[in-house]
Amino acid sequence: MKKILLIILVPLLSYSQSSENVNIKTTIETFFDGFHQKDSLLMRSVLHESFKLESVAIRDNKVSKRDLNGKEFISAVTQRSDNPVWKEKLLSYEINIDGPLANAWVKYEFWIDNKLSHCGVNSIHLLKDGLKWKIFSISDSRRKNCN
Repeated sequence: MKKILLIILVPLLSYSQSSENVNIKTTIETFFDGFHQKDSLLMRSVLHESFKLESVAIRDNKVSKRDLNGKEFISAVTQRSDNPVWKEKLLSYEINIDGPLANAWVKYEFWIDNKLSHCGVNSIHLLKDGLKWKIFSISDSRRKNCN
């Protein structure tokens, strides 16, 4: 009987995890659609009210860290000029979920006017707010050497 129960439950649990991965990926893609379109409403639709962005880079051979709260970030994105054109290409996803908490490790390349500017990883932290996943934090690395 235990074997039959396992045979039934394991695929259901796998499907549930897979379904949540799709929901998380969709949440992240919606955020970046809003980012590229400079659409604050679209970005806010998938952001938790406490959203913040943290960036880590090496400048002048020293590690630097920059923090922006949600309002500062959205303002910077929506008020930027249309030129040069920004494009963040998401390359791969590694998603981990534990109940209402999830993390997506997303490799990316950042292009400005079709020229590679930098690359790195977005560590995107999400929480499940009711039925929806909301991004509450993005920590990114920024490297010039993208080989």
